[in-house]
Amino acid sequence: MEKELLNTIDFASTKGDRFLFVGLLLIGIIAASIVFKYLTSRLDRVEKKMDQVQSDFNAHLRTANKEMMDVLSVSNQAIGKNMLILDRIERKIEHL
Repeated sequence: MEKELLNTIDFASTKGDRFLFVGLLLIGIIAASIVFKYLTSRLDRVEKKMDQVQSDFNAHLRTANKEMMDVLSVSNQAIGKNMLILDRIERKIEHL
């Protein structure tokens, strides 16, 4: 085993820069793939957080819209009652 390793190292040393270039190229490709996997995992986490924030915000908007519709309903009822009162007042004023 050691003899084979030494023979491989000796063979590589005679080739010089060619094996150095190939080795560095492989190391670069491996490093780039590790960085790519790391960045894509971070992107996935950010997407999940954004989806959660979006769903929370949508729930908040639904609640706020329901409350606003309730307020508008009460307001419309009050306006309707006030219009009836004004109509009665106008009729009484006309009869005077």
